[in-house]
Amino acid sequence: MKQSFLGKRIVFILLLYYSALSSQKLTIINNQTESITIKNSKEEVIIKGGNKREFSNVVNRVSINGTQDLDRLLTLYLEPNEKLIITVQKDNKITYTGDQANVNEYLNEKLNVDTFGKMKDYLKASEKKNLGSLKITSELFLADVLKKVNLSSIVSSSEDSDLTKKIKNHIKYNWLYTVFSAIISLKDKNFTSQVITYYYKKYIDSDITQYSCNGVFPYNVMVILVKNKDAVPAQFPIYPIVEPTDSDSINQYLPRSCQKFYFLEKYRYLNHINDPKKDYYEKVLNEKFNDQ
Repeated sequence: MKQSFLGKRIVFILLLYYSALSSQKLTIINNQTESITIKNSKEEVIIKGGNKREFSNVVNRVSINGTQDLDRLLTLYLEPNEKLIITVQKDNKITYTGDQANVNEYLNEKLNVDTFGKMKDYLKASEKKNLGSLKITSELFLADVLKKVNLSSIVSSSEDSDLTKKIKNHIKYNWLYTVFSAIISLKDKNFTSQVITYYYKKYIDSDITQYSCNGVFPYNVMVILVKNKDAVPAQFPIYPIVEPTDSDSINQYLPRSCQKFYFLEKYRYLNHINDPKKDYYEKVLNEKFNDQ
């Protein structure tokens, strides 16, 4: 019995040791003079000016808020045993050092600027109703983005790590949202149908049966697809409505993780304009989606 008890204790200690070694670690340094507030899942921490704080087992995102117009939501891209240091500078600029520093900096600070900046080129191709030009322009740009994060393809494979799949998914749906936004603004149903059919077959079809939203871009793309579902060469699964709204005709085609973003986007907008209706959306998020 003593040997059995001792063996269990050794296994337990080894598990704790391995867990400590393999867990992600995030350090946030506050170089501002004022305090900043960090939210990591349900944990909320205040870091005073000139101080730092280390977080273990970080979740998908952290938010950073301060008194000087600082309001950032950062997605973290780390392998299980990696460490990242985020420094909040005096001018609200955020810098990254450590593992995956370049990847985290590009995806959080520069990707949106690059993808949305390219929309003018998509509009030019779309105005000419030139699908070939749109494909070449958009896919050359996508290849350039992938080079910046050391990837050769946007298509996920069984050999990809969870981190690689996460990065590919984020880039793909960010990019597709800008392409789709450009073409639907023209309100040309025939050309919209051609474009959606091409990109759906090549980039989205393999995702659709296990579609999920871990960010706003997969949600936005799915909403566009549903609104143009007559142009999509597939049948979308129908999901239970988590909370009834006036948008059930769209939300019924969204899995639970995507329905969450419907309420999150509503809440963010109403909170921004300080509309009391925000309380309803916050309540739904806390009561119906708090486990995600």
